[in-house]
Amino acid sequence: MSVPLFYKYASILHRCGNRFYDQALASFGIGCGQQFFLSRIAEHEGITMYDLAALGRFDKGTVTRAVQKLEELGYLRSEVDTRDRRMRHLYTTSAAGPALLAITESRREWVGRISEGLTPEEIRQAESLFARLVQNACQCNIEEGERENP
Repeated sequence: MSVPLFYKYASILHRCGNRFYDQALASFGIGCGQQFFLSRIAEHEGITMYDLAALGRFDKGTVTRAVQKLEELGYLRSEVDTRDRRMRHLYTTSAAGPALLAITESRREWVGRISEGLTPEEIRQAESLFARLVQNACQCNIEEGERENP
């Protein structure tokens, strides 16, 4: 049995999207890696790095690097939690506003380009199928962790 091609196509789609965002957001000093984090922090002001990692299924190191870069650019500020000094709450700054607008616009453009020629029903079907694939992938990761740490 051959490997289904959706895996290949998902990988190509991901890489093409990364290049698109890298180009679209270059003038703000961010790219595909930071746009997710900046958007989620803006949507969830005060979020912790732990919760930010959980939102996108990222490891702590990836979140730390992205947050550090966004802080260096002046797009974020962090506050230490008064009850647990190990935790930091993240907030966007006013400097992030133009970058956030560019992220929103570039997402609209990217989605428009990749969904060109698809009907609304086909888009819903694709979303549903990808959601199921992600759910299965996340379940595999949980099972892998359980096997490694009995």
